Amino acid sequence: MEKERELFLDVFPSIMDTLVTKTKFSHVPHVANWTKKVLEYNLQGGKKNRGLSAALAYEMLEDPEKITEEKLKISRVLGWCVEMLQSYLVVVDDMMDGATKRRGIPCWYCLPNVGLGAINDSILIYSALKEILAAHCKHLPQYELIVNEYDEALLYTTMGQHLDFEMAHRHKKDYSLFTTEKYNSIAKFKTAYYTYKLPVCLGLLLANKTDPETHKRAESICIDIGLLFQMQDDFIDCFGVETLTGKIGNDIQEGKCSWLAVQALQHCSQKQRTVFVSCYGSPEPAHIERIKRLYEELELPALYHRTEKHLYDTIIKNLEQLPPDSMSPKLFVKLLDLIYDRKN
Repeated sequence: MEKERELFLDVFPSIMDTLVTKTKFSHVPHVANWTKKVLEYNLQGGKKNRGLSAALAYEMLEDPEKITEEKLKISRVLGWCVEMLQSYLVVVDDMMDGATKRRGIPCWYCLPNVGLGAINDSILIYSALKEILAAHCKHLPQYELIVNEYDEALLYTTMGQHLDFEMAHRHKKDYSLFTTEKYNSIAKFKTAYYTYKLPVCLGLLLANKTDPETHKRAESICIDIGLLFQMQDDFIDCFGVETLTGKIGNDIQEGKCSWLAVQALQHCSQKQRTVFVSCYGSPEPAHIERIKRLYEELELPALYHRTEKHLYDTIIKNLEQLPPDSMSPKLFVKLLDLIYDRKN
């Protein structure tokens, strides 16, 4: 896996060179160099699992005799474009959430020479993604389908972000809305589509596997893995160690419809619910700590670990039932193993 990661990382300098010299950005060198700086800052750190998944998906779903060095490089370019989509989304998300740190460094908008200019910078990131896609992939017969995958992922993630923001701000303190169904909807759209469905389907398309049923099966599996991933994110936001996560959790003070909040409301007594309603969504350190203690009183960490294992086992069982002429389950098992029992 480390070799694949190293090969993936090695492609980045050439992508930045493409941006500055071979796209429409090259018409305005100052803007090109600024966009390169924006990308280099916001793409540093992190595990790069989303981008790496696109490269892995192509390599593991393609017929072995059809794999070429050119196609492998294109799969890595597609993966970096997934990482750029992620950067576009988190630059905006950090502003919406009032976050201060991401991957152990200040959020882009928090830098003194950036501020609200980060709004335009986020658009530059997405525009750069499209330019790089065109420069490297426009000759492919699947190009339009590939572009559509990114557009669909952006649409669905934006819808998920709206649901997430709406629950924490426009419907603040209306905890009747904190249901499992609502939570699953947020996780599906906010996380699963761009984190899993996008990379896997890009791999399928690059391998020229365009059968709608195959893509539908892939989507279903990816949504299940995405739900597991978001549940983990919510747990880590509350109980993760900052030196490992590189960011400060803010779900409690933001009043997010997180997995922990939904479970707390389903398991608490009336007295405990009163504590939850009084303290949840407050920035006061004492209130944040009280909510964490409430989660522990309700034994939610133990419930989380049981649920994580149950979801993992269920996905594995579903993979074993894939039709023999469909996708190999090995890719999805690998994607699961990248995140199972993760700490950041």
